[in-house]
Amino acid sequence: MFNSKNSTIHYFSELSSDSQINAKRELEDIIADTNDLVTTGHNLNLLDILCSSFNYKKEILIYMKDHKIEGFIPLLIIGNKAVSVPHFSYGGYIGRNQISSHEYLDFINSLKAKYKGDFLIRDFKKITDYVFDDKVACFLELERDSEQQFKKFTSKLRSQIRKAEKNGLRVEEASIDEFFSIYLISMHRLGSPHLPLEFFHEIQDNYHGGMVKVFSVRKDNQIIGSSIVLSFKDFSEVTWAATLKEYNHLAPNMLLYWEMINYCITNGMKVFSFGRATKNTGSLKFKKQWGSEEIQLSWNYGTPRKLRVESLTFLTNIWKYCPQFIIRRLGPLLTRYIY
Repeated sequence: MFNSKNSTIHYFSELSSDSQINAKRELEDIIADTNDLVTTGHNLNLLDILCSSFNYKKEILIYMKDHKIEGFIPLLIIGNKAVSVPHFSYGGYIGRNQISSHEYLDFINSLKAKYKGDFLIRDFKKITDYVFDDKVACFLELERDSEQQFKKFTSKLRSQIRKAEKNGLRVEEASIDEFFSIYLISMHRLGSPHLPLEFFHEIQDNYHGGMVKVFSVRKDNQIIGSSIVLSFKDFSEVTWAATLKEYNHLAPNMLLYWEMINYCITNGMKVFSFGRATKNTGSLKFKKQWGSEEIQLSWNYGTPRKLRVESLTFLTNIWKYCPQFIIRRLGPLLTRYIY
C-alpha cells in the first residue's frame, strides 16, 4: 500500500477475497459513470482472458481518496514487469474525476517501488520521463445513421467502396477459424509472429461487457479478408484485420471497413477506432482517409527503453522466409513476450 496525505494506493492481488469482490463492483461503477474515454483495454474481463491465454498474472492499481475508490489502472504482470495492457493499444488510468500531475506521480512512485521501475503504461498522455510516442490511434466519431456517415465520406472514398461491390465482393459473418486462416498468412507475409488461435477463441467465448463480431469479405465462395471488432461501452475498434494480398486490387479492405463501421453505427457505438499505426506510414494514411482523428499514444516506461524486438528488421526478414510449420509452433511462444 502507498500512502500520500488523504489518498492511498492499493493493489488488487493484496486484497482479501471479500474486498476484491467489493472493489470489482466499485470499479465497474466507475467504468459505467466516468467521463474519461473508456476503451476495450479497460474491460476488466479482458484481463482474465489475457491471463488464461498467456499465463499472465492479473493486477489492478486501485487509487483511493478519503477511503473511497477514485479510479484504477488495469495491469498484467509478465515475468516481473507490469503492463497496461499487453496486445492492446490502451490501458492507463480512468476514474471518477480528473487527477493532478502530483497524483500521477504517486502512481509512478508506487509502481517503481513495487516493480523496480519495470512497467509500461499505455495512455494518451505522457506520465513518465521515458515515453515511446511513435504510435497514434485513429478514432472516427460515428454519425447516428449509416446513410449520414456515408455522405460524410469523400467522393473518392465512396467510389472505392462501390468499386469493391462492383467487383463482386460481399461481407458476411465469419468464424474465428476462418479469420485465423487469413490472419496467419498475413502476419507471416509481414514478418510478424502471430497470436495463438486459442486466444481468439477465448475472446469469442469469454469476452463480456461488449460485442465481439468476426467479419469476412468474400469473392464468390472464397474468403479473401477478415477482421474482428470488439466493443466496450460505446467504444468500438477493429482489433485485428487481414486480407490476401493477391486480391487487394479488388478493394476488399474498403468494403470490409465500411461494413464494420456500418455495424457499429447500427449497434449504437459512438466511436470507431481503426487501431494504432506508426506515424508517416501507408497504414496511417489508409486509416485517416475515412475522416478519423489522429490520437497520440504515449507508452510510458518506468526506466529507459531497452532495444525493441520490432526494431530489428533483419528478424522480420528471417520470419518471412520461415516455413509454415515453424511459425505455427514458434509464433504463439514469442507473442507471450512481444506485446
